[in-house]
Amino acid sequence: MNVIGRLIARALLAVGAGALSGCTWTLITAADAAGSLVQAGFTVASSYSSPTSVTGAPAALQSVCIELNQTVATGDFVPGLQVALQRRGVNSMVYNPGTSPPGCEAMLVYNATTRWDKRAFSSEPMSYLSAIDLTLLRQGQILVTARYDTNGLNIDRFASARQKLDALVDRMVVARTP
Repeated sequence: MNVIGRLIARALLAVGAGALSGCTWTLITAADAAGSLVQAGFTVASSYSSPTSVTGAPAALQSVCIELNQTVATGDFVPGLQVALQRRGVNSMVYNPGTSPPGCEAMLVYNATTRWDKRAFSSEPMSYLSAIDLTLLRQGQILVTARYDTNGLNIDRFASARQKLDALVDRMVVARTP
């Protein structure tokens, strides 16, 4: 129920409260509180993300070259990926496919899928990253792969690209201390 609907329901209950027994009023208040807790739980959970699967051990790197994937239409994807790497002390450079800069310590390739859905307690559809695949390669060998997938009703599906990428990179790269 949206906020306006809840306020109207509370007002109607307040008017009829004089006719209700104390026990009934306590049950209605408890149900309202439970609904608020569920809504709060959805809000908090949608702010976190965790990888669906990771294959390989985290790699210790100083720099990564990120191959640009022009089919991923999310504008904050690559910047979010670079921030996640930088937070772990890994420098990154973005390059176009087929133009890998010389001297790359490792290459990172990615793919992502977006979908549209409605948040809990909302009628407005919004896009979200439903799947992310990251692969870290060194000299043509796969070091580690990570995947995030909503798999249906994950409540973290509306977490930001940065939150999802941060969780994936955290499991892929060993953080370096300055």
